[in-house]
This record gives sequence, structure tokens and C-alpha cells, in this order.
Amino acid sequence: MLSAIWNDDKLMSIIAGLFSALALVLLGYACIQWLIQRPVFELKRVELVGDVDRVNLIGFKANVLPKIEGTFFSANLQKVREQVEAQPWVRKAVVQRTWPSGLKINIQGHTPLALWGETRLVNTFGEVFSANLAEVGDDQKLSVLNGPAGSELLVSKMYVSSIEKLKGLGMWPARVELSDRYAWSIQTDTGITIELGREQENFSIEQKMDRLLAVYPKIQSQVMAVVQGIDLRYPRGVAVKGERLAVSKPTGVSSVKLN
Repeated sequence: MLSAIWNDDKLMSIIAGLFSALALVLLGYACIQWLIQRPVFELKRVELVGDVDRVNLIGFKANVLPKIEGTFFSANLQKVREQVEAQPWVRKAVVQRTWPSGLKINIQGHTPLALWGETRLVNTFGEVFSANLAEVGDDQKLSVLNGPAGSELLVSKMYVSSIEKLKGLGMWPARVELSDRYAWSIQTDTGITIELGREQENFSIEQKMDRLLAVYPKIQSQVMAVVQGIDLRYPRGVAVKGERLAVSKPTGVSSVKLN
């Protein structure tokens, strides 16, 4: 059988062509491997762009640069991206090659919205992250948010909404909390604790906040000189704690009935 193959000029021509093609492929692969390992393609420069103000360059050089391996052609961009995104204040990173021996890393940083608990931060996307709180900046006094695991975005949205609502009363939400039972409470920068309770089908949190806007001026002018707490959990009334007007006792609780 082999003798028949050896003596078949057409078949031997095909086999020779296949071996030649394979040899060319292997030679080309070897040449490419030799070329991409040349010193000219070794990574010599990493450029950081984007939100780099809070990026610790010393930490970046110590924790990221030594882990970047390969050349311009062989560097694993996904691995580099993961290493960059593991750094404090980095939310996302896009890594690109720059000819002939560099990488360009475009950083999207975390913009802090508030504190989450006492030790972490939550960004404007409602994502919790860890960073050095001393790097936030003295000019940015952050409110405190808290809630069950998985509620970060919900609490962040409530915080932003309450900023707009309380602005009309000259107050700011210094603390917004969601309990394990999903009951809301807000503490303002003026020291007032606002109890909102749980979201109800016929009595939403937004309706309760709108009620606060409507009754607070009346509470302040007619019922309490100094308001310490407002309970908005009642469908047809509001309970108020604070210093009464024109009474000898310094503190007390009054109720405001709604029409």
C-alpha cells in the first residue's frame, strides 16, 4: 500500500505541499515568538488617565506595576484591569496597549456619596467600597447611611431624595437608616429624628415626607419651640417630641391631627 502511495505523483505532490505549509506555519510562529520577545516590545511605560486624583501613586507602583507581566503583545490586559480595580478609590479601569511598549489605563474613580456605617463609603452608584476616610477631604462632610446587606442602592436613593425634600425646611439628612424590618428613620443636621416607618401600599414613604413638609412649619410655630423628634408612622396624625411653647415643663410629646 505504501509503495502505491510513494509511486503516486499526484498524491505525493499534495503531501509535499501539506508539509511545506506546516513548515511555513511553524517557521512563522517561531519568528513571531522571537519578535514579540524583543527588548523593543518590553513594557516600559504605564500611563494613568481619568480620575487619578485620589489614586495613591506610591501604592500603585508597589502593588500593581510589579505584577504587570509580559510584553506589548503578551501582557494580559484583563489581569492588569483586575489588579488596578482592586486598588482603593478605583471603581473601574479600561486598559489599552500603546505602541510599541506601553499601557494606557483609564480610571473611573469612586465618588463618595456618604459613609456606609462607620468605616466604609458608598459611592454615587450605591456601591459600598473601602478606602482611607482621611482621603475624603476636609471640605466634604459626609452623612452616614446604614441598612441591611443588599440595600445599599435603596438607601442611597432615599438619601438623595431626602436631601431634596428637607432642603425646603432648611435641614440636611445627617443620618439615614433602614432597619432589618425595612423601617426608615432620618436624623437631620439640626438634631431632629424623623421616624418614617415602613413603606405601605396606601401610605408611601414619599407621602410621609410630603406630609412632613406640610406640617413642620405649623409644628414649629404652634406646638413646639424646639423640635427633637417627629413620628410620621401614623396614617392620620403626627407625633412630635420637643420643648413645648409656653409651658413650664421643658419637654413633652404632642400630637398634630390631620384633616
